[in-house]
Amino acid sequence: MRKNANASPRRSASTEDGSLFAWPRFGLEYTVEPYDDAPDLYTFYPEGASDEEIITQWISASEESVVDITAVR
Repeated sequence: MRKNANASPRRSASTEDGSLFAWPRFGLEYTVEPYDDAPDLYTFYPEGASDEEIITQWISASEESVVDITAVR
């Protein structure tokens, strides 16, 4: 199952340089690998990445480690 995740909240153009919101914006996609005996595993990779790029540009986290970014900002 392949899904999109918005990696950066939308902010006005007046954001000051050096603030957290001045960082580059990019899109993420993810897959979920369900497990019966453990938390599901989420694997994130750049939006629009080719199959070859996905195998070198990814990070995985267990379901219990994934949070909504808007809930912690």
